[in-house]
Amino acid sequence: MIPTFRPARRFRWAAVGLAVVAVGALAAPRTSASSGPYGTDKAFNVSTNPYTFGQAPEFAPNGRVVFHQDFGAGDGEQVYLANLDGTGRTCVTCGQPAPNMVPSVRPQGDKVLYHSWQGHQLTIGAPGFGGVGADIWVVNPNGTDPVNLTNGTEGMDNYHAYWSPDGNHIVWAYLNWNFVTAGGQGKWDVRVADFVETPKPHLENIRVVRPANGHYYETQKWAPDGSGFLYTESTGNALNLQLFFCKLTPALDGCQVQQLSTDPSWDEQAVFTPDMTSVIYMSARGKPSLWNTWANLSWTANLPPDADYLLVLPLFEAGFLQPVAPASTDLYQVDLTSPGLATRRLTTDGDDGWIIPEFAWDPTGRFLLWTEAKYHDGLRVPLPFDPAKQAAALAAFLGSPPPPPNASTFDKGRPAFFLQSRTRVANFG
Repeated sequence: MIPTFRPARRFRWAAVGLAVVAVGALAAPRTSASSGPYGTDKAFNVSTNPYTFGQAPEFAPNGRVVFHQDFGAGDGEQVYLANLDGTGRTCVTCGQPAPNMVPSVRPQGDKVLYHSWQGHQLTIGAPGFGGVGADIWVVNPNGTDPVNLTNGTEGMDNYHAYWSPDGNHIVWAYLNWNFVTAGGQGKWDVRVADFVETPKPHLENIRVVRPANGHYYETQKWAPDGSGFLYTESTGNALNLQLFFCKLTPALDGCQVQQLSTDPSWDEQAVFTPDMTSVIYMSARGKPSLWNTWANLSWTANLPPDADYLLVLPLFEAGFLQPVAPASTDLYQVDLTSPGLATRRLTTDGDDGWIIPEFAWDPTGRFLLWTEAKYHDGLRVPLPFDPAKQAAALAAFLGSPPPPPNASTFDKGRPAFFLQSRTRVANFG
């Protein structure tokens, strides 16, 4: 579950035991992570992109950026394609009922996957980020022939779907609150399916590869060699959300599981480096917040992880989706070639209150791209609480507030009024 930054609105987050196998569960890295183009000996250089995209931008194979955003023209949240500098923008889903969010382009470049509430009355959260009511759709990049792949009934949710590197499979997290017709229990599972193009796009051989056991799940990116995918799951005790790799069995009907993080905080949003020597992921570790307070209480009480289907969503709302003691996050890199899975911190944006959500490599593997957000200083009340500093920050904000959103500036990627947003690029060097 990760925050969804809704322009000119409050942001939401969509919403993690196990047999842990040796590092050999991953495909053998070709080089050591301590060197090479993405080595742990390399600096991680971060800068701000001139154009601000919506949350969860991804790249098409041709280098264009696919993203969702509400530009204030009455279309709502829709899926767009644009150049990295924001020029040449085209709308992929305009004309369809909003919201349509969290897109991803098939590696072949011929389909755009996205998440939508179309056809549902019961909706909670945001499509693609977690909640209730989302289905997975595909459409041609020019906006023609949209197709619903999952066709969920009321009370279900399909989110955080990603293409396999060969474009022939999709992985996603599934939630079922449909007690009436589908026997739902409100528990997550993880699914993999074959994407079939004819006679029209559809899914076949849907397999549950992580069970509906009450644990929180969120799916992340595939390994570059297609051997499996990264995902987040609660383990050990409630609200202990860790990062894992699922190495798929030959039949793609189950996982060999390797745990990649152990810090007692929220670890999520993960990608392999292109050479597969390390994994980069987001974590809320090391910074006081309401989320970490709730998590510590659950650890002290020894609450089981199978209770997370009842705990994660409301406590996530309380810990992330409001300005009082909100969690902030940074990127970390885990070295898969080291026996102890050595981990280093890559960014420091979280020290200033920024929340880094989904991020993606450009097609050449040269740099990462993400859009981060936070409440403006003065509105955000961080921990530890400093009354004098907080009063000064609030006075500064009220003395020079940002102008309200203006539709004429939306084409510049203008962020929301109460939230600061910026798109960041980073590379190793």
